[in-house]
Amino acid sequence: MIPIFETQYNENLFYSVYFIVFSVDFIIAYRNMWVRRRAGVKEREFSTFFIFIGALFFTIFFSFFFGYYSYFSGIGELPEAFIYVGLVFMIAGESFRIWAILTLGKYFSPVVTVYSDQRVISWGPYSLVRHPAYGGLLLGVALSLRSLFSLPLVLVDIAVYNYRANLEERLLIQNLGEEYLDYKKRVKKNHSLRILRP
Repeated sequence: MIPIFETQYNENLFYSVYFIVFSVDFIIAYRNMWVRRRAGVKEREFSTFFIFIGALFFTIFFSFFFGYYSYFSGIGELPEAFIYVGLVFMIAGESFRIWAILTLGKYFSPVVTVYSDQRVISWGPYSLVRHPAYGGLLLGVALSLRSLFSLPLVLVDIAVYNYRANLEERLLIQNLGEEYLDYKKRVKKNHSLRILRP
């Protein structure tokens, strides 16, 4: 048993949710990339994909590191209930992301991509926030691992998400022009982590 979780039940619950969430995300997020491949790609930008993946692994690795540190030192350790709070955030964040991916349909790509037949999608989660696929999943992981020191790591993800979302918006404005600018005026929030705060 990993001591961060206090009980075997908590550990099994965490890893069940963790692996289901990431497996579902991987399957749904990458299926379009394999189906469409280069078909209809107008512009594609790879550098932020690797920054995004790097931030993901950075947050997860150090969330575990600080989880162990807080457990064994007693410094910054959050109550056991945060495991459940974190799992709720993981499920809610991933559910919102999957809704966004399915709504975007053939236009979704893990790599920032503009397709030749690209259109502005403004319904579903895209009526609430412009980049809903950036959700609260990693915040959930940080909370579940019960260290106060893990929470600031989410700020790194917010910075990376902002950078990536801004690049994506520049490409969409270049390629879609007024159609995207009109959408941007209607939907003010940039990405779904901002739904978590005013």
